[in-house]
Amino acid sequence: MKTIAVFLIGSMVFFSIAAAPPHQRANHAAGGFTSLSTHRQGKGGAEVTWSFSSTNVTSFTVQRTNDDPTDPYSVWVQVGCVGCDGSRSYKCHDDQPIPGFVNYRVTALMNDQSTVTSQISVLHIAAH
Repeated sequence: MKTIAVFLIGSMVFFSIAAAPPHQRANHAAGGFTSLSTHRQGKGGAEVTWSFSSTNVTSFTVQRTNDDPTDPYSVWVQVGCVGCDGSRSYKCHDDQPIPGFVNYRVTALMNDQSTVTSQISVLHIAAH
């Protein structure tokens, strides 16, 4: 969903463009994420675990950002890719998260090539 607003103040024109964040632009096919959680693992690592209610999945991609996750210009880094084996729950380990508030999301690639993106889970990693 994109909206464009134009504001005219005196002789100045301001443009405002709003787009839905990437995690809200997904095609939400039948079934989807039933849980997503993150927790610290070892010295500075993180583990992302999730459950998915459909078996029509090819693979999952796990991403993280230290930016504002609602900003459409945030840089999301791929942490891992997990193949679907028919189970309902999965996990991925992130060996090198950047200290601070780390936002994680998971995108499921469906058999019909559509995607379903999870909500965001935030984890605080303290600097050592």
